[in-house]
Amino acid sequence: MTRREFRGVVDGPRPAAAWAMSIVSSVMLWITEQLPLWVISIQCAAFAVSWATRLNPPNYRRSDIWLNVFMAGITTVTIRSALEGNPAAISLAYFTSLAQGLQLLDARPRKSEFVLVALALFQVILASNLTDSILFPPLLVLFLVTVTWTLLLHTLAMEAAEAGDPAAASQALAPDLKRMTLLATLTSLVLAGVLFVTLPRLKTNVVSSGIGFSNSLSGFSDRVELGDVGRIRKDHTVVMRVESIGSEAPAPSHAYWRGLAFDRFDGTSWSISSEKRIGDRRPVTGIGRFGVNLKSTGQGPLIGQRILREPVDAGVLFTPGSPQSIQGPFQHLERDRNGGLYLPGRGDERIRYTIWGRDSERDAVRLRADRTAAPLEPGPGGSRPTTRYLQLPDLDPRVAAQATSIVGSAPTDFERALALRDALRTQGRYTDTPPPLGDEKTSPIEAFLLGEIKGHCEYFASAMVVMARSQGLPARLVNGFAGGIPNEVGGFVEVTRADAHAWVEIHFEQAGWVRFDPTPPALRLRAGDALSLWQRVAQLGSAVELWWFQRVVDFDSADQIGALRSLWRSWRAIREGARDPQQKDWLPASPETELPGLELIPFLLGLLATGVGVFFWRRPRRSPASNVPASYQAAQRILARAGYRRDKTVSARDFVATLSPRLPEDGLAALTIITNHYLAQRFGQAAPVDLSGELSALQDAVDRVRLRNQAHIA
Repeated sequence: MTRREFRGVVDGPRPAAAWAMSIVSSVMLWITEQLPLWVISIQCAAFAVSWATRLNPPNYRRSDIWLNVFMAGITTVTIRSALEGNPAAISLAYFTSLAQGLQLLDARPRKSEFVLVALALFQVILASNLTDSILFPPLLVLFLVTVTWTLLLHTLAMEAAEAGDPAAASQALAPDLKRMTLLATLTSLVLAGVLFVTLPRLKTNVVSSGIGFSNSLSGFSDRVELGDVGRIRKDHTVVMRVESIGSEAPAPSHAYWRGLAFDRFDGTSWSISSEKRIGDRRPVTGIGRFGVNLKSTGQGPLIGQRILREPVDAGVLFTPGSPQSIQGPFQHLERDRNGGLYLPGRGDERIRYTIWGRDSERDAVRLRADRTAAPLEPGPGGSRPTTRYLQLPDLDPRVAAQATSIVGSAPTDFERALALRDALRTQGRYTDTPPPLGDEKTSPIEAFLLGEIKGHCEYFASAMVVMARSQGLPARLVNGFAGGIPNEVGGFVEVTRADAHAWVEIHFEQAGWVRFDPTPPALRLRAGDALSLWQRVAQLGSAVELWWFQRVVDFDSADQIGALRSLWRSWRAIREGARDPQQKDWLPASPETELPGLELIPFLLGLLATGVGVFFWRRPRRSPASNVPASYQAAQRILARAGYRRDKTVSARDFVATLSPRLPEDGLAALTIITNHYLAQRFGQAAPVDLSGELSALQDAVDRVRLRNQAHIA
């Protein structure tokens, strides 16, 4: 019987580590929140039953019929999930989870644990593509430990069964073996970390659009009903984490992130007008990885920010002011007629991007000397002023009269705009829960302006746009976020849905679009009181989540280059004794700063030389026979001289059996004793003994056989 055939009929319970490995890999899928409760319940039941009956499995656990019936059910569930429109990753998650439970229930004789390990590994791969949870890395480390231990115990059990002493497997788990296993696992983790930083990145995502889309932020699309922002503001879920580049973060009262601008108003909703000749959106040339020049106008200071944006409907990107350039992991962008930025098809994903923009002009002296004018747009006969920023629906004449009385005799367009803004701020009252406004005869804006002027930011901004247009000032409504709370742990600004906001932009001839915020800021901004213990813990979790996403989940080639640059600069600065601990080399430079490149050449060449040296370096390998007792090696040499060689596929005991008709009884008895001591030393840690007498008896027996064969030939 060969070694493979012998292992094929081995029977026995699985090691406890197999259940630990299966549970850990299953939990990694559970945290993705993509498995329904009934699948998790079936898994738990399979774990419990298979563990409770592992020593005395019932008949159905060994029955081919019942196990095939269960497998047919699992296949049916998988096919049904796919036909219902679930992404392939979710259907595969169903299959691996249920099949893993069935594999643990399978108590038939097995050759290896390959199927169970493969299912667990596939679960880990699926989980890595379905979640970016901070719980994933510790579970991954635990999985590596359990899968290593499972394979080790199974190998020892097979070797011990081959030796005819199954109990020897537990005796082989000496402290040295445990330490070596732990050391090998830690070494693999360290090596994986080094390869993660140095090897080129191929980012994949098996999840198509649809996963997590229900949690996307709504209200940011090309059409917004009055009241949408008010509903969003009741939710404190984090939407963005913003890091400033090269400067401190602005104060909450001056922090704005522009989303979309709307030019068309029908009295109840805002939308972005379209033109068949141009289309709703235009593609932006350039590749995000290398930076895209957006060529926006603006005269304010340049602001650089690195933003991690959560899923948002329509894939809107938020910008600090008028965007000048953007860099991120995307291939193409789109832009609407009013300057809004979109990542098509990426609304259901987290996106990390770095953007530079210019804030609105706030120099009062220059704005007073400027005048409003409709922006120019290309047309069939050349550029012409737009009229859509001055169009109004049919409104009560009292609205325009109220605007005229507020503006009064203001001498400049800028002061007229300020008068409208200040009137709404002083006369209005902010609330996230405004009373019902409007009826069949009166629009919500008419009811707001001609009533108590009580509502949230959308009503204030819409009212100012309507009054500004009635006075000939080209204006539009903008939605986005404003305020935010500084995260003291991570050094970034945390923006939540509660910071959703709407404001106004008015176009000036020289300054371009200038921001005006007519909403009373006292109640709009979130309180800046001292943080409670729970809030500090939440900020710590948010900071860890940002670090995990930036450094692991979304770690790409640009981050690799930044990390290598940081190492090079750190080494050079330490050598020169001039390291600035506040410098963050991994942050990208502004578009006006040249990125250093030549200085990295010596470091990269040294790293390449080290990698080549490690690749070609070979440690002296120990001979496979170094673990075999000297007595058994001597017996093999004696037998080899007589032409008796043991094949690698034949076990030690089977080799003795094959020599039974060829060796005299005394020689066969001596070889049996030598073989038993060999197995006891190798698998049972038995102490070496003197077997010189047995070796002499074996040598004499082999010599007699050789003399007998020679006489027979003669």
